[in-house]
Amino acid sequence: MFEKFINNNKNKKIIVSALGIMFIFGLFALFRMSFFYNETENANILEGKALEFNEEDLQLAFTIDGIKGERFPSKDNGLIGKIVNCSKGATASWNNETWGLENINSNGNKKINCTIDFVTKQVTNLYEKVNVGEFVSYTPEKTNYEITSDLTGYTSNQTINPSELNLWRVIRKNSDGSIELVSEYTSSTSIYFKGKEGYKNYIGTLNTIASQYETNGITSGSRYMGYNGQTENITNETLNKTSAPWTESTTARNSLKGSTREAQGGGDLLYETDTDLVKAACGTLKAYVVNATTLADDYYLASRNFVYNSRDDWVFCIRRVYTGGSGSVAGTVLLGYINYDPYENDNDSFLRPIVTLKAEIQLLSGDGSQNNPYKIN
Repeated sequence: MFEKFINNNKNKKIIVSALGIMFIFGLFALFRMSFFYNETENANILEGKALEFNEEDLQLAFTIDGIKGERFPSKDNGLIGKIVNCSKGATASWNNETWGLENINSNGNKKINCTIDFVTKQVTNLYEKVNVGEFVSYTPEKTNYEITSDLTGYTSNQTINPSELNLWRVIRKNSDGSIELVSEYTSSTSIYFKGKEGYKNYIGTLNTIASQYETNGITSGSRYMGYNGQTENITNETLNKTSAPWTESTTARNSLKGSTREAQGGGDLLYETDTDLVKAACGTLKAYVVNATTLADDYYLASRNFVYNSRDDWVFCIRRVYTGGSGSVAGTVLLGYINYDPYENDNDSFLRPIVTLKAEIQLLSGDGSQNNPYKIN
């Protein structure tokens, strides 16, 4: 009888132990049932969605552009999940941000089959979407550029941050599919030009500076605002000292590209092409300093200006836009010469470059407004 009691006791212990093990496994299974795992290439994505059935009861399939797939795509495959169809009246939706199923309802059934229909993202060509005057978010790749003193005639090197200008306006769409943008803001740093060397290199240096706002693979070129084929660097200083400074023409209006007067620094009105484009696109030539709440006092234009006054003084100047006031163009910044003698004055102004986007640039997001500009990089 005692032996029977011992045997019965052993059996009870075995039964209790088995029940304990089953209880632990039951808890583990219950824990697993509270989550849904979504198949990917080599692993499962834990979505953390409470379900009333085990993930093993849910079988997934998918199509890509209507063709049944074999290897589950990842988020960076350029696809969008559009529709989820489930059997037995069950429903679910696909979240492209978390890359997983959500809002799952089994409709009280087990063994559910769901198919996710993926489609290839439709890439939008910016050229087809954008209009003149709309905003584009574009950040130049360079974060630092040193402007050496030999380019400006100034006493020291100067530094700018091209990447700070990251909001632009469309000023022209070209027939080859390229798009011209002007910076909505001016640079936060003003740049000095000085004396004869500064005057001679003025336009060429501004174009060199503008090229620092380009980005490989995105832009196809650049220019400084106001440049329209003027002589970039003056090399011919043989100025005509007759009763009129130049016999070929006496006004900037008559100074064509490459004329003797223009080539020797006599000034031009060729900047009007760009200022007309900017005024049409932006409504004004005024511009704020980037990351500031005040209008720029002035910014450079890529154009020289020759001034003749009643005292028979021939004064060589550069042009800029005064934005703190009327936003008008002025050319009264004395820089290089008085009556052909070097004048070592210096002046500083802010920068406002123009870049050209390559054809076939793709739109990432945005609607072209200032608060939600078209984003391209």
